[in-house]
Amino acid sequence: MVIKMIDWVTMTARCTHDPEKLSSGRVFSMLPDGHIDWHVDKALTVEGSHSSNIQIKSIDDGLIWISGNPAKFLQGHNIFGTDDLSYLVGRFFDALLKIDSLGLSPTADEYQNIQEGLYTLTRVDINQSWHLKDKASVLSWIRSAAQCAHLKRRGAGQFTSDTLYFGKHSRRWAVKCYSKGHELTAKGHKLAPNLQIPELLEWADKSLRIEMVIRSMALKELHLDTAKVWTKDTSKMLLCSHVLSNLELSDNMPIPDDVLNSLPMRLKGFYALWLSGEDLRAQMTKATFYRYRTAFLPYGIDIGLVQESSKSNVVPLVRYLEAIPASIPDWAYEKGLVA
Repeated sequence: MVIKMIDWVTMTARCTHDPEKLSSGRVFSMLPDGHIDWHVDKALTVEGSHSSNIQIKSIDDGLIWISGNPAKFLQGHNIFGTDDLSYLVGRFFDALLKIDSLGLSPTADEYQNIQEGLYTLTRVDINQSWHLKDKASVLSWIRSAAQCAHLKRRGAGQFTSDTLYFGKHSRRWAVKCYSKGHELTAKGHKLAPNLQIPELLEWADKSLRIEMVIRSMALKELHLDTAKVWTKDTSKMLLCSHVLSNLELSDNMPIPDDVLNSLPMRLKGFYALWLSGEDLRAQMTKATFYRYRTAFLPYGIDIGLVQESSKSNVVPLVRYLEAIPASIPDWAYEKGLVA
């Protein structure tokens, strides 16, 4: 089973609480005459399992704002998780209720509403992981896709620090492609010592993650700003309709290492010339060119499409649609790594 994961949630919900307990201080703006123009309470940071934090604050006496990664708060990691939004937030809210210092005391109706998804969503991040050979293959894919990939309605990607973004600053929705294993080496993303499990790290190293960030404007336009309307298929629908079906890769992308190694010696030299931007049609007779073109086509290469010379340093990669959709392994449940 392929898992689409809910990776971040920002929401507001009705819940009786003590506003003073959900503030970590206030920010003031003071007029020249000394009067206070406005002030706002700072969100309180709450530590979950393995130091995974979320933020919470009071909007008014009956409304709270919460933002963070529920899966990571519960599991200590977000390498994989669930795409059932209501279930995830319900478990997450139950965990918050166990923290007495927060002063959350929902009425029976308020609690039931949250469990049923009757709260407002202002941001939801969803993702899917695809397994490649190893971390190096994932990073190679991303670097190559930065030169060859286009997303409909978002255009070419923006490559920054080994992450490929589409619509990075959009007010509606954006996409990013990155190596989950590489992310775990960055400051603030490292796993807690007790989660440094070889199987978990290997799973992450193979993972090419494609993530969609859906902001408030898009949630409203899609009528998905209330969690109750989300089903287990909503994440799949969003990823397929906005990302997976619209991600276009150049037909001239280099082939995988294993396929390259399987090329007959008589083809490898011509492949290197084609990859460097040479027009093989101009170097052969018409009959010879078409004979070699026919020989290359079974490997996914059309030497009739001349490579741009600027792409001569593109590294071999596994095409996106040839990657293996990753599912949660059985050992993850056995080791208690899934909320």
